[in-house]
Amino acid sequence: MQSKNWGAFLCDCRSTLNVDQKKIEASFPLFKVATNPEEEIDTFANEAENQDIEHVLVGCCAEPAIFEQALAGKTLHFLDLKGKCFAPHSNSEQSHLKALKLIQAEIRASNIRTHNKVPNNPLRVGKKIVIYTEFSEGMKMAEKLGDLFSEGQAGLTFCIAPETEGMDNSPLTDKRVSLVSVDGRLGNLRITLEPETLSDGKSQKRYEIKADQLVVLTKTIPEGIKRRTGVHLVSSTDDEILEETAGQIRDLVGYFHKPEHVIYNQDICAGGDKGIETCGRCIKFCPYDSISRQTENSLRIEVDHLSCEGCGACVSACPTSALQYTEPAPQEIYARISEMLSFSKRENTANDPPVILFHCEEMGSKVLQTAGEKPYMYSPAVLPIEVPCLRYVSESNMLAALSLGAAGVGLLGCENCPNGERELLYQKYELTQLILKHFELGQERVAIMTAQEGMEENAVNTLNQFVSKLSKPKLIAQWNIPNQIGNREILTEVIRDLIEQTSNEPGSIETAKELPFAYAEVNESGCTLCRSCANVCPSNAFKFEEDNNSLHFKHINCVGCGLCEQLCPEKVISLKRELHLDKISLDYRKVAEDEMVSCEQCKKPYISRRALEAIENKILEVESLQSTFSGNRENILKMCPDCRTVTAMQEVDKGWVP
Repeated sequence: MQSKNWGAFLCDCRSTLNVDQKKIEASFPLFKVATNPEEEIDTFANEAENQDIEHVLVGCCAEPAIFEQALAGKTLHFLDLKGKCFAPHSNSEQSHLKALKLIQAEIRASNIRTHNKVPNNPLRVGKKIVIYTEFSEGMKMAEKLGDLFSEGQAGLTFCIAPETEGMDNSPLTDKRVSLVSVDGRLGNLRITLEPETLSDGKSQKRYEIKADQLVVLTKTIPEGIKRRTGVHLVSSTDDEILEETAGQIRDLVGYFHKPEHVIYNQDICAGGDKGIETCGRCIKFCPYDSISRQTENSLRIEVDHLSCEGCGACVSACPTSALQYTEPAPQEIYARISEMLSFSKRENTANDPPVILFHCEEMGSKVLQTAGEKPYMYSPAVLPIEVPCLRYVSESNMLAALSLGAAGVGLLGCENCPNGERELLYQKYELTQLILKHFELGQERVAIMTAQEGMEENAVNTLNQFVSKLSKPKLIAQWNIPNQIGNREILTEVIRDLIEQTSNEPGSIETAKELPFAYAEVNESGCTLCRSCANVCPSNAFKFEEDNNSLHFKHINCVGCGLCEQLCPEKVISLKRELHLDKISLDYRKVAEDEMVSCEQCKKPYISRRALEAIENKILEVESLQSTFSGNRENILKMCPDCRTVTAMQEVDKGWVP
């Protein structure tokens, strides 16, 4: 598949990589394998300009600035083909085939990305730096930042932990404090400190200081403190590490345009209705307190885009796709999955069962990069997809990959995730395993793997062990992923496909209360078809059909918010925490129906029989109203609103006092 207006500039690392130009160049109008990229990029750039190339795929380890400068005005796409294809795989044919899969996936994802405009917000970061240290060498950090303070515009606060030794002669020993908490964001951090207990045993009052950035220089991270942009957690006083940290601090000083990582569609938010707050999963799982309920309307949420770190947890947690990630958008992820697996099928690579590997941009990327540098060999069947954090990955992502023909799905991330706990990830992982179990597809097909600095080889070994135990996929892709639908819609299609491919309908499975799935049981005999459930349902799980006066329920749409159950005036709806894996639950089914009653006056149908009976019973339960609606006025209750009004006015003219 040739990609118009695309060029590719790859590097063979000074002829150390066996990159065969002929096996890849057919995909591009302009293609180059360079041995000395710094010297050859200008010639390539001139050719790109002459051929009106708009997109350039760069597969080279040289500094990105080289290409950004030479190819100014072009859209650049960086792919680590050395680390992911050419270095860690001994089979040249498979290496090139994998490279083609990654390239075509990038092209397809890019076509989606160009239609997604990412808003930006201005962000100013000043030079107020706080250094919290338990090392006597901690002053080195301040020295390395001296150039920031030379203009006289910066302020530095140096805080010494109680555990610090070797600073008895320092004039700062009277400022020993414990770091209690860090709130806020880059450029506006709120740091809570607690002074040392006095010699007489009395504790001192905690206080708060503000800063643009914070350096925590300690052997272990203080409890409750987590990394975020502008909060630098450093466990070593090694000069190289301190210099690197100082560089990161300098890079974050100034004026920026911060992208909005998520967009919010309040029209499909399950946050609540009729004054009742529901859902709130995004608030619960955001590790940076960047999501809260709106002050003016607590039934909806708001996102603090300046404090958002872009981990993607809220997007994965949201059951209605009211929150969507911008870069990469969910549609990009599905596009990569679909393209790489369909490529495998097109090129008849089924003998080497493909494995989708979701990896985070931190340690996940570091492992694959290190694998290419060492190299550490692993199977070319592994097809990597980078995500901001493993929290981003949903059950729909994993199941879609398996449904489309992947032999397995791996998730590779940080041993100690900088975004905190992984409750959400394990919820998604366990749900995926549960569904696989009930379809008898093998729970071993999904696995979470973690890595830490310096232990990259162990992570590669774990990956190899996972791949080696996988059998060929039991599923063959029978459907295509649409570009513009949410995770729940994808899940619907996945379950439908699994039923078709396995000829199995496992039925209902019990789910944890925390998961956004529920089955609504409706007591039809008590339902008056008032439509309250259909009016408040945020996910269109309930709908009312006028033609036949019936209520319908689509189980797979239900997110278990409970609004229908709470607001049903007849209390005939009860929710069960279940997920039904059968065809009938994937579409609307009739749960209540009633005949229409015609107006006594105009003879037009206007109300269901059970609703009329309920109204009559409630009115006539009131003793004072029994005489009101007797005699000539007995039929007023059996009239439509228009006729009832006219008749009532006529009775008033005759002397009736309602």
